[in-house]
Amino acid sequence: MERSNYWTEGPRRQWIFCAADNSSLEGLSEKVDPNEVYCADGSAIINLGVRRINGRLYAGNYVGVCRLRDINGKAIYTYDGRDVVLKIQPRFPLSVVDMLNAIREDDEFERYLAPQTTRIGTSERDVEDLMCNEVFHFFSDEDPIYLHDEIAKESSIITATVYLSLLRNLCQRPLMGKTVSTEENLVGKAKGKIVFSKNIRYNSLRGRDDRLYCRYLQYTEDIVENQVLKAALKKAEAYLSQYFRSVSGSSNSFRDMIAYCNNSLSHITHKQISRFDLNGIKTTGVYVSYKPVINAAKMVLNEITMAANGNTTLTSYVIPYAISMEKLFEMYIRSYLKKAGVKAFDSEDEGIHLARYDDKTAVLTERNKAYANYISGNVKPDIIVYNPANQKHIVFDVKYKDSANSRFSRSDRMQVLAYGLMFDSEHIGNIFPTQDGTNNVYYKCNKINSNENKDRFYHQLEIAIDNSWTFAMDSKTGDQPTGLLEYLNGLLNG
Repeated sequence: MERSNYWTEGPRRQWIFCAADNSSLEGLSEKVDPNEVYCADGSAIINLGVRRINGRLYAGNYVGVCRLRDINGKAIYTYDGRDVVLKIQPRFPLSVVDMLNAIREDDEFERYLAPQTTRIGTSERDVEDLMCNEVFHFFSDEDPIYLHDEIAKESSIITATVYLSLLRNLCQRPLMGKTVSTEENLVGKAKGKIVFSKNIRYNSLRGRDDRLYCRYLQYTEDIVENQVLKAALKKAEAYLSQYFRSVSGSSNSFRDMIAYCNNSLSHITHKQISRFDLNGIKTTGVYVSYKPVINAAKMVLNEITMAANGNTTLTSYVIPYAISMEKLFEMYIRSYLKKAGVKAFDSEDEGIHLARYDDKTAVLTERNKAYANYISGNVKPDIIVYNPANQKHIVFDVKYKDSANSRFSRSDRMQVLAYGLMFDSEHIGNIFPTQDGTNNVYYKCNKINSNENKDRFYHQLEIAIDNSWTFAMDSKTGDQPTGLLEYLNGLLNG
């Protein structure tokens, strides 16, 4: 992990303050007044969730890049009059791009990015609302920030991935079309109105009395809105292919999404998009679903340029963005379990399965009664692994935290114990990121001290970003190393 809590000079006379998520921002006071900094309330994403605790500033759970804002929402300048850019990076040795690359082939990829709700009966949400999802947030109303190429690279990968997800969902519906005025030199027939001035010029003066130059109205989908989508698709495809070397993979890979979108937009003209084209786009009425897709397309077009030979480069202009590391790490763990051999929720294959991502369970059976209002909500564990053969469950909660710091663990303790009760799980536990970023580790299980007539056990895992996909786990308490799938199978088949 890079060092954090320091200032560095940007390429356009900015000062960039770099820090880790959930860390102290004490270094800010060197160049700005920390009392002017806006601090988030609840889940607000302004300033990447910076909060004030006992008078000191701390970063939140978001990573990304943004302009630092004051309590009035205006940009903050340093004492020497320069722009201030806040860059927050993960405090654990985790790569946002590597995690994104891991989850992009997950069969629930679009479900991960769709906005979530805790209400029963509303688990299905349209991915068209993805710009309001819980993982990525783009400050699309702000001007792009000119930054170093390495920062711009990560932003462009995220932008292109989000755009492809939005576009694929949009292409599953009828495309937007308009009635436009078309002029054509027709042979042996008239259509609409004859344009006499052009008919004389192109036909009569040339002795072509068999032709008529006509103007008529025609419905077409080859309009600027769809042309913008296709231009952004071509840039996203070229850039992701160049960065990842290959876009192949499973049904939710980039290759599949790109092929689907290319087929849907095959009849749309591929043209160079100008600022004039972008300014003239309107997405209202029945085509309001185009708005977030067009916004994402604009970000792709702004951040990536394509040369005549098909190679792509970055403009170094970055749309300010925020990423929830809590949610992204949770999704990575789900994808990692599936890569290790745990079956998807809709798989008919034998073996242990992972419950669906957005499944919710009501706390009370009579949740609609007035006397049940106080706790009549729902629970949605991060990870439920179950064995269909014997109906045993393991419930894990994914924590983007330092497992050695138990200062604020009370709510986490209550949460995982409640999961054990509700799902009648003999085994419950937490999954954390590793501290050194190398090997996965597991701890010896610990029996829960309970007055119940059945035994329950607490388990704790630490998972690293595993590009080699070995799924090996070392023991933190001196037991034998094991594989992740073998470990889970032993709990569910015992």
